[in-house]
Amino acid sequence: MPAEVAVLMAAYNADKTIRAAVESVLASAVPCDLYIVDDCSRTRVSELVGSPAGVTHIRLPRNHGLAKALNIGLQHILPLNYKYIARMDADDISYPHRIATQIAFLEGHPDIGLVGSGARFIDDKTGAMVMHYMPPLDPDAIRKALFYNNCFIHPSWLVRTEVLTRTGPYSVDYPAAEDYEFLRRIGPQVVIANVADFLLDYRISTGGISISKRRRQLLDRLKIQLRYLDPFEWRCWAGMAKTLTLFVIPRKVLTAIKAEWHG
Repeated sequence: MPAEVAVLMAAYNADKTIRAAVESVLASAVPCDLYIVDDCSRTRVSELVGSPAGVTHIRLPRNHGLAKALNIGLQHILPLNYKYIARMDADDISYPHRIATQIAFLEGHPDIGLVGSGARFIDDKTGAMVMHYMPPLDPDAIRKALFYNNCFIHPSWLVRTEVLTRTGPYSVDYPAAEDYEFLRRIGPQVVIANVADFLLDYRISTGGISISKRRRQLLDRLKIQLRYLDPFEWRCWAGMAKTLTLFVIPRKVLTAIKAEWHG
């Protein structure tokens, strides 16, 4: 039975995690083909995981970054007439029922073009469970939340191929927030939702992101909020105000406030 789902994964120096990530995709309850864009890793991904049936390697001669690497993968996938395209990262674990659950959801909701899910957040070094995260589920709640920040887990996406054909690929202008820009751009054209299930393990650093990376993310978020500003929507202004506040408040202060709030 031919696969109707292409799974798109970009990998860069994910030596310690990519084998488990690939194996989790290949264990899917429904057939799927995996396309791995090796973004010029030190060790070729093909050497780490081999070439199992259903896996296609796309090795880039130099490092392009996530958004460009994903777009190169889409250039390979889109002409092949898959019905759905799933995202997956090289350091996460997809559950066997993930894609089947999301396909069933989209089949039952023909008006929805993209669906994500909840995830179990795990420590990137130990693999220990840190928390469960469930994003907003219904399209209206998601639309409101996106004015403030991305409320989707990028590697949990399953999207109808015709949506990507119609809306275009990722923008490379926001390298720290390419997924947020994509959702803000397609929001007026495509109904998006999340399923009420935890469908993957998502690795996070319990030590937090670096200050420089945090500032890049916030700056890209602010640029995106400005690009899609609706002056008559108060949530646009509130979202930018929140981003600016996070940009100027020292990280230690934010950590202390969170600790006091949860204490």
